[in-house]
Amino acid sequence: MGLFSWIGKKKAPKETLPIPTHLQSILIPVGSNNNECEVTGTIKCHCESDAFEICESNERQLLKIVCKECKKEFVLFDSGKHGWNGFVCKDDFLDREIPLEKVCCSKCGESSFKIALHISSQGKEDFAEECLANDDSFSQEDWVNAFEWITVSLSCIKCGHCEKNWLDFETM
Repeated sequence: MGLFSWIGKKKAPKETLPIPTHLQSILIPVGSNNNECEVTGTIKCHCESDAFEICESNERQLLKIVCKECKKEFVLFDSGKHGWNGFVCKDDFLDREIPLEKVCCSKCGESSFKIALHISSQGKEDFAEECLANDDSFSQEDWVNAFEWITVSLSCIKCGHCEKNWLDFETM
C-alpha cells in the first residue's frame, strides 16, 4: 500500500477531526482511521493541485509551501505558533532571521512534491480540562490547534521517491 493510497470509504466529519485552523481548507482527510485524536490526509490547494514546492528553516520547524499551479503560499507548520507548545504555551524559539531554503528530492533533485500529513491530538476533553478551565482566552473550537504531534511525508512528483516521516515532530 503506497504512502498516498486512499484507504477505505468511511470518513469522519471534518469538524470532529484535529485539523488545525490554518490547514482546514487544504488538508483532505483520507482513510477510515481518522477520529478526534488523529487525522491522516493529503494537502491539496484551493485550485485542486496537489503539487507543491516546500521551503523550510529552523531544522524543519518552519515549513512554507507554494502551489506549483497557482503559486498560492501556505504555512504548513510553524512550531512557534502551531501545536501545543506554540499555540497553548506560546513558546516561540524560532530564529525568524534564518532564510527559508527550498527542499529538493534527495534522489533526483526536483522540487515538486505531493504532501501527506498526520496529526495526533489528545482530543477535545483534554484541551477543555487543561486550557478552558484555566484560561478564558481560549474557546472550545481552539482544541484543533493544540495538537501534540505532526508528521509530514513527501513524494517527489518527478521520480516518485517517497520520504516517509520527512518531518516527525512532537509539539508538546
